[in-house]
Formats: sequence, C-alpha cells, structure tokens
Amino acid sequence: MRKLFVFLFLFTILSSVALCQDSKKLAEAQKLFAIKSYDKALPLYVEAIQSGVKDPLANYQTGVCYLKQQNIDDQVKGIPYFETALANGKGLPANLRHDLGQLYLKNEQLDKALQTFTAYKDASKADPKARAIADKAIEICHNAIALMSVPRNFTVHSFSGSVNTKYTEYNPTVSADESVIAFTALRPNTGRTRSADKFIEEVYVSYNKSGGWSEPALVPISSEYNVGTAGISPDGQKMMIFIGGAADPGSLYQITKDGDGWSKPSLLAGSINSNSMETTCSITPDGKTIYFASDRNGGKGGLDIWKTELKADGKWGTPVNLGPEVNTAANEDAPFIHPDQRTLFFTSDGHNTMGGNDIFKSILVNGKWTKPENMGYPVNTTANDNYFTLLADGKRAYFSSDRKGGQGAQDIYYIDMPENASTVPLTMIKGKILNGETGKPMPTKMYVIDKDTKKDVEFVYDPDPKTGDYLIILPPAKNYDIVIESEGFLPYTLNVNIPNQDYFYELYQQITLKTIKQFDVVVGQEVSVKNAFYDTQQDVKTDLRKSHEAQLVKSGSVDVYDMMLDLMASNDKEGISYLVSLIEHSDPVESVNFDDKENTKIEVAARTYYYDESDESKFEQKQVEGKTVFSLPTMIVTEEAKRLKEQSVKAVSYDKALLDKFVKIFFDQGKSDLKDQYNTQLNDILKVINSNPGLGIEISGFASAEGTEEANRELSNKRAITVLDYFNHQGVVRRRIIAKGYGATKDQTVSKEEGRRVEVRVVAVK
Repeated sequence: MRKLFVFLFLFTILSSVALCQDSKKLAEAQKLFAIKSYDKALPLYVEAIQSGVKDPLANYQTGVCYLKQQNIDDQVKGIPYFETALANGKGLPANLRHDLGQLYLKNEQLDKALQTFTAYKDASKADPKARAIADKAIEICHNAIALMSVPRNFTVHSFSGSVNTKYTEYNPTVSADESVIAFTALRPNTGRTRSADKFIEEVYVSYNKSGGWSEPALVPISSEYNVGTAGISPDGQKMMIFIGGAADPGSLYQITKDGDGWSKPSLLAGSINSNSMETTCSITPDGKTIYFASDRNGGKGGLDIWKTELKADGKWGTPVNLGPEVNTAANEDAPFIHPDQRTLFFTSDGHNTMGGNDIFKSILVNGKWTKPENMGYPVNTTANDNYFTLLADGKRAYFSSDRKGGQGAQDIYYIDMPENASTVPLTMIKGKILNGETGKPMPTKMYVIDKDTKKDVEFVYDPDPKTGDYLIILPPAKNYDIVIESEGFLPYTLNVNIPNQDYFYELYQQITLKTIKQFDVVVGQEVSVKNAFYDTQQDVKTDLRKSHEAQLVKSGSVDVYDMMLDLMASNDKEGISYLVSLIEHSDPVESVNFDDKENTKIEVAARTYYYDESDESKFEQKQVEGKTVFSLPTMIVTEEAKRLKEQSVKAVSYDKALLDKFVKIFFDQGKSDLKDQYNTQLNDILKVINSNPGLGIEISGFASAEGTEEANRELSNKRAITVLDYFNHQGVVRRRIIAKGYGATKDQTVSKEEGRRVEVRVVAVK
C-alpha cells in the first residue's frame, strides 16, 4: 500500500511538471503568435497539443500557423486543428469557419468546403461584408465542382531538371520556339540586398539545347528592390522585367540578349509606365503592341489588362483598357498574347474562378474580346494557377502554380496540348544570317513590309549578333518584303509569300552573303537563301511531334529505361529504333543539313548583284522607320529558286566553236594604255558576247620580268583593268567578265615584248 502511495505521489509530481512545461510552451507559442511569428510558434503549438493540451484556442491558432505556410501541402495540415477547435470551442474568432473552408477548398474537399462556407454565411447574418465574402466563396465552390466534374484532356507535368526547388519559382516566360525560358525565383537573402527581407526575387534563364534545358543561370539585375520576369519577345531576344523601388510600386523595363549575356535594364519609354504599378506584359511578334497589367486609374478595379501600341517616334502610346469583357472588379494579371495576335491568356481571381487565381482565355473576334473561358481542370485547380504561356505552334504551354504535390510554394509546370485542342495557322521562320567568306554572323536588322497593306514597316527584327539567329512569325495568306541591312553589305530585299495554310508550319532558313571583288575592289554581292521545309502537311506534323516527344524523353518526363526494357522484351525492333532516334534527336535549326547536294528538301535561291549593271542598279526605295533605304532589287525567293532549278537542267545553247575566240593585246614597256589598233579585234569579241547571253569574257593581264614582283603585279592589273573598262564602256556588265592580273610571265621562253600582254578569251558564264 505504501509503494502504491509513493508511485501515485511521483506520478502526480511528474504530471504537474510536464503540465507546467506544456503550459510554458503554449505561452511561448502564443507570444510568438501575437507578433505573427507563425513559423517559430508552430512547432511549439504542435508539441504542446501532442503532449495533451486540449485548448480549443490553441488548436485554432495552430491551424492559423499552418494556414500561413507557403507550401499548400503544409497549409492543409491545419484542417484537423481547425476541426477540433470548431467542435470543442466557443467564443473563437468568427472567421474560423471561413479559414477552414479555404483549407477544404485547397485540399479539394469540395463538399465540406461548400458546407463550411454555408455555415459561415448563416453565422454572419449581422455582418454584410462577411456574407458577401461567403457568397463569393460558395460561388467558387460551385465553379470548382462544375469544372472538376468534367476534367479537360490535359496532363500536367512538373518542369524537369533543376528549375523547381523547395523555394518559389513562378512567372515562366518562354520564347515562341521554346528555346529560352526565363522565370522569377524567390531565394534566401544572404545579405546582398534588403537585409531585412528573408527572401529576395531573382531572374533566372535557361536554354533549350536539343531538347534538354540547361542549368538555370542568374540574370544579374542591379536593383535594391523587387525584380521579376514580366514577359519575353517571341524570338527570345528581348526580356521585359518588373522592377520596384522605394517610391515606385513597380515599372516595366527591357533587357536585350547579347550573346550569352543580357544588357542593363532600360525603362520602357512612353505612357506604359505610370505612378501606379505595372506588373507583367506580353509583346506581339511584330513588336508593335504590348498587353500589360496595371492598377492605374481608369480601370475596372484592382489590376486590369491594358494595351498600348508603338508610335512612330519609338515610344509607347496611351494605354487602352481592354474593357469589361476581360477586366473585372477583381484582379486580372499576367497577360499573354499568342503570336497569332488574337488569342489572349491571362490570370484572374474574378470571373468564374475555382479558387485563388485561375487562367482564362479570350479571343479577339471582329475587334471585340469574347467572354473569358476558364481553362478548366487540371490546368486550373483550387490553388493559385498563374502566368500561362502557349508556344507558337499551340502544342505546349507553361505556367506556374502552388498546387498540391509541388516542391515549393510555387513551381513551374507544362502541359502538352491535345492534338485537337487548337489549330494555329502560323509560319515560324527560324534562321541564321552568315558572312559567306568568314562563316560568322554580323550585325543585322530585318524590316518586314506587308506588300498587301503597303505599310512602311510591319515588323522589325534584330538577329542575335553573336549567333546570327533570328525568328520571324508570320500569319497565313500574306506577301512580305523583308529588307535586310547587314554590316558590310548593301541593303537587299527578299520577298516571301506565306501560303494560306491551316496548320502550324516551321521553316528553317540560312542566308549567306558574299562580296564580289575585282582587283580588291568590291563590285557586287551575292545573296544566297536556303530553305529547309517539308513537302506535305503530314511531314510537318510528324516532325514537330517527334521534336516534342524527344523533349519528353530528354527531360525525364518518361522513363526511358523501363520503356526500352519493354520494347526489348517484346522484340519490337522498330520501336527500339524510334526510341533511339528520339534520344539522339536534336533541334532542327541546328541540325539541318543545308547542303542542297545532299539534302533534297532544301530549296535554294541565289542572286548575284553587280553594282555597275544598269538594268539592276535601279535601287528600290523603301521607307523604313522614317527614313528612306535604297535596297538592291527584290529577290522573289520562290521564283528565283524555280529559275535556278530550271537553269540547272536546261543548258544555254551556243556554238562551242565560239570558245576558241582569243585575242592578244600588247603594251609598251611600263605602259597600260590600250592602242586603237586592237579595237577591231576587241569588237569582234564584243559581237560574240552580245549575241550569246550564255558567254562571257576572261581577261588575263601580264608583265615582263624587268621590275620587282610587286610592281609587275600592279602593272599587270592596270593592263587588265584597261581592257575591262573598254568592255564596260561598251555595255558588257561585270557579271560577264572575269579579270585578273598575274604579274610577270612565268614562261621563260617568251620574249620581253610577249610578256607585256593581255589575253582575252570567250568563256561560258556559270
């Protein structure tokens, strides 16, 4: 009996000590809770409750701590604590049911969410504001139930590689050809800036190398305040970024790609920025229109979507609100205008959202935007889904979300659109401009003029000066002149006729430029255009599908190892071969064989311009950005390619005996004057040339061996030029003349007089 008494006494003391310790933990947790230090308070609350504390208020406050967590998977852990508080407590905050309903909604427990919000409304009869909040939450529940009952045919994939982390990644901006992705990331503040902030925003960029994404690289942006991605041009050469400041809620800036780096930010000029906040934007392929989000005066409420157009002076004009069809009293953000310039995606917590921010789609029809369509489940969830970007071909889209199952607060995701999701009848030209002599790119500007509308300049493109790469997106059934200014060459014009196709089309192109010299003087230039294309619509779709499948393989979205084992087990040789081809598949623009002798799918158009030719020296005047550009005559690419093809199979007919025409012209020692006695012989050559367009002249100048090597070469050049000028003055253009000085005669058997000569031969023109 005495032992039992001692045991009970010790148990009572230990229980009292434990209870005292739990009370201290609870008291410390509540102190931290009072100063909103939820992260530090949470483990103390959990430990106290697990030790036996049954206080309803403690359970409620624990639920709030979970609600304040960044990751939704952590947030929903607060549900049982809210439930306990609601079942056992009285006098708790009135918004308990609302907070519990929010967690049910995020956890996709829709029936419970609806019941809880309804109970919250019933308990808020005396509070009109709370009843309005309840009504909105109930509406959202009904939207979620309706949309999730008919899920769309989308499969959502988490972005592979090292883009997503345990932190926050959001607002992915992707170039039209999926070669560049830039995104905003929250990273721990290591004291570099704003030392009071736990996390800071940074901009990262990754490049698609043959189907695999490179390690994200930080884009250094000098700012003491918030920075983030706002948008990217379709060709990936320009990035719009958001920068905040001490006295600036946030404005839009632009940085430009320069090889592997990016320029310093420059503020977008004109009226696009205001004293309010501008957050995100999207620019059309022609660079003429920007859609952006702002909470400036004159909107419908919160953030709205606005549009501004580029003026002739290079500044952005007065913004226009997209109106009540798109904007609501809530927030509309993250606009993305597809390269078709009629399909708009944006984020909103208004319209028929199913929880948090949802992604919506609107189409411009006859100058008006259609009623926004919710993209549906599983693109949208009961969490926040934002920043939607659709590739130019309509096959894949990127967005960010804080949905369940993510690695951090927000992650970046992508979806492969269903085959029948949409048809995007655009032509995307991906190409390079290279110097044919060095094989290197050169600074270039490309001005695209719509031949039908007669507009001065429809689009302006700046190929990457380090790579020569350019990307042009054009709508169907259009005829364009592309005026190209390349450093070291005269401006030239290519005419491109886009067919009236009803599908997405990729054209790979290589433009090479060469100067033509005679006696070290530039007398012309050669422009060569090689197009890699596919003969049928099916070929196009097959190749595009293969590119996307290859990307899935390389990104790790499919288990290649298991797939290969299955194929080997079934002895599917064709399947094994196809899988290997996907693994080895590379980006077509890098792997296209532009050798037309080896690749039968190459279309070749080339034209040689000699500056002295009277019939082709009539430079065309083009109005380009307020100035007159004198361009070489337009090359119609399709017609020139056809002409060259026909020319290659159709030999120019002439009497082969004419190739025996040969004249020697002699000069006095040290002289280069042409004597009149040779006019008759030269005129005989001239008659042959004028009567046979397929023939030309080869002029070879020589000198005797008396002088130095340099003097002899200069003298032989002068003699050849004298004869060349004779034919030029008689109307023979330089394209039909080959002329060169060879210096002293190598043949030791000829006399000095014989060495001082120019030989003139009739040759076939290539």
